[in-house]
Amino acid sequence: ARNEILKRIRRDAVSRKVFDYKDKILFAEPDFLKGESELLKAILLKSCYSCNLDPYTLEIRTSGNSITDKLWEIMRSVLMNATQRSIRKIVLPFTADFLMAYLIYSVSTGEKEYIWLLDYKNDFNGIEFIVPFFSTSWKELSGFMNSKTISGDNLMDLILNWERETLSENYELFHAYWNSANILKGDRRCKTCGAYVTHDDLCLRCSRETISRP
Repeated sequence: ARNEILKRIRRDAVSRKVFDYKDKILFAEPDFLKGESELLKAILLKSCYSCNLDPYTLEIRTSGNSITDKLWEIMRSVLMNATQRSIRKIVLPFTADFLMAYLIYSVSTGEKEYIWLLDYKNDFNGIEFIVPFFSTSWKELSGFMNSKTISGDNLMDLILNWERETLSENYELFHAYWNSANILKGDRRCKTCGAYVTHDDLCLRCSRETISRP
């Protein structure tokens, strides 16, 4: 299983041609995904050793109560730091079960601001977001680590627990779930964090952040 995951990560990176030689990469390390982040960095650097990537790890401390708040904090942090460091590629540690749970969460709550992240690679403002674990579930990674994702959002964690108890052996679901996200995707994005918006240039959170600045 370990070798298969390594091969999958390398195969996706090579076939999709996402990394160039000596690319500067920002690895996002949110506090509630620390284990996944550290594992992803180790696997990716090993799988793409010939690229001689130049990695930078950004630890992100989240304080929001909802998963949408936390994703907003992550996006704001990585985009600001990547811009400051002239980095054009950001690696996110979201696993397939996390993303599928977020899809269910979005359908249930109507909060679909970051549903565009449900893919291996996405572009926003000239920066590429890469999600190498997008088709790899926590169950498959359990051979590498013992920690379970706890987001701190009660509904999100309820969905994650349900997936682990009910769907953990149905690996095929984690290789096709993202197709369902297409119906939720929008056309307009917040120019600061990439969240889907219905009007204006800023999402509600970024607008409040701008107004609150002295």
